Amino acid sequence: MSLNLRRKVLQSFKQLHKTRKSVFKGDTYALTEARKKINDEFKKCKHLTDVSSIQEMIKYSGDVEAELRTCVIQARQVAPGKYQAEITADTVKLDNIPFKECCSDQK
Repeated sequence: MSLNLRRKVLQSFKQLHKTRKSVFKGDTYALTEARKKINDEFKKCKHLTDVSSIQEMIKYSGDVEAELRTCVIQARQVAPGKYQAEITADTVKLDNIPFKECCSDQK
């Protein structure tokens, strides 16, 4: 593996861990499990030697990192039935369209 490709693999590994720390901050269980999963997945692909396969895995890790950063939120129960969501500037926010029952419109 070339030095440049090795550097990209290490950068993607570090970036996933940085994202893990910011997305799951304060949740020790999620931090631990995410660390294990990231490390296990990189160890599984340790044997790869084909440059195109390695580049594909680097792209995949970037996609996973973006998904974690933009789509995963933390919610904590602050009172019975009430939750506080930790939404960051990177979190994708979609428009919420109210649901109208079809039966009420026909009367």
